[in-house]
Amino acid sequence: MTIGLVALYDRVQSEMVEARRRRDDVALSTLSLLKSELVKASKDVAASGIDDELVVRVARKEVKRREEAIEVYRKAGRAESAKREEAEMEVLRGFLPAAMTEQDVEAEVRAVITELKPDGPKAFGAVMKAATARLAGRAEGSQVAAAARKLLGA
Repeated sequence: MTIGLVALYDRVQSEMVEARRRRDDVALSTLSLLKSELVKASKDVAASGIDDELVVRVARKEVKRREEAIEVYRKAGRAESAKREEAEMEVLRGFLPAAMTEQDVEAEVRAVITELKPDGPKAFGAVMKAATARLAGRAEGSQVAAAARKLLGA
């Protein structure tokens, strides 16, 4: 069985078992937190069960939280806490799709601009709306915005 065929939620559970077996406290606590966040999010959404999209969305949110915490810990001179957050972030990144390169994002935004042929001051908003929907889960909003500004000359 390859990893690509396993549902992400099932992978979270099997990696929790592996982390417990390895006595990897960081991975185990991170995966436990991810699992509880997924269960909580699945109750918020009227969807039936936990699908891969929900796992990616929750994992991305948790990675973002870790990035912010790392920055705060570093400013406060707490290197050990920052190191733990980095280790947790790496565990969570294992559940995210590979990030798109800047060129890939630009190509997608260029395609959206070609389709929409935006004009005037509302061009950026229209392009962002369409590009964000098109790249949902594959690129950060800041990447999309930077590419849109560059290509629109804004």
